[in-house]
Amino acid sequence: MNINDTELYRITHIDNLSHILRNGLFSSNSSKIDPNFKAIGNLNIIGIRKNRPAPNPPGGYLGDYVPFYFGKRSPMLYNIATGWEDILQIPQEEIIYLVVTVGKVLEYQLQFFFNDGHVVLDTSIPYTDPKDLNKLDWNAINARQWTSDDADLRRKEKKQSEFLIKDHVPLSCITKIVTYNESAESIVRQELEKVSQTDQIEVLTDQREYYYANV
Repeated sequence: MNINDTELYRITHIDNLSHILRNGLFSSNSSKIDPNFKAIGNLNIIGIRKNRPAPNPPGGYLGDYVPFYFGKRSPMLYNIATGWEDILQIPQEEIIYLVVTVGKVLEYQLQFFFNDGHVVLDTSIPYTDPKDLNKLDWNAINARQWTSDDADLRRKEKKQSEFLIKDHVPLSCITKIVTYNESAESIVRQELEKVSQTDQIEVLTDQREYYYANV
């Protein structure tokens, strides 16, 4: 695999984009986080991360990191789209992907670690060397059907493998923004026009391999 070209995916509410384009991405523990940040997903897990120790190195707490998935169509996105497991239901049209590459993370010398499963689970193994990316289960990460079963009891966990970047991700690391449809794309392009130095960002729309159909 080409380590530098490996893409990392963060989903966020489209209302957060304006602040992100002006400031980059901050961890949930940062004092510089958007005061109007619109959280999505499992708020209990977000709360657990705030004070859960991170592997050392790089150290600190999980809440000091900006988390990305390695794969599209995460179980969390499904929960958000359907309201499953008591997650606040949000239309996928309002959810965008922010995409960075491992190469950009290395270029900017950002601190990071990654796990071969969901980061809050004890069964997940942390790594800090990019060469260990080949130890992840990429079949599970890229699976469209990710429910765990007798053939793989950790499939869902491994689907949620994470790459966590400490403190802050500069805007210049973002290479793509993915939208659900043309309406969302229009909002993204309007926000991009308000900010300089965003020419490196490619906007993709109607990319249904990133989203769940018929939910």
